[in-house]
Amino acid sequence: MKALIEAELFRQMERDRRRKAGARADRRSVDTVVIREASAEDTGRLHRLAMLDSAPNPHGPMLVAERDGLLVAAVPMGGGPAIADPFEPTAGLVGLLELRRSQLRPA
Repeated sequence: MKALIEAELFRQMERDRRRKAGARADRRSVDTVVIREASAEDTGRLHRLAMLDSAPNPHGPMLVAERDGLLVAAVPMGGGPAIADPFEPTAGLVGLLELRRSQLRPA
């Protein structure tokens, strides 16, 4: 399972890198993506993300995606829709979050 997640993560990173390279040919950057469970310290960042996405404030355990240290997407561990920064390309990250959430749920 870990290998599948890593392979999908690398595919998404490569896709995002190509997209950015085309849009910003004069700037080179590599995104660092982290998927992890939200901590109490993320509460304010999650509320900001929900406000950006015009979503209700999240409650309960969340799984979050950070790109270059910025929280850009999150999904509730108990199920429900994702919240994501509408000004960032996050579709691939939301897919990874949903995949990881399904792996962490009890069978």
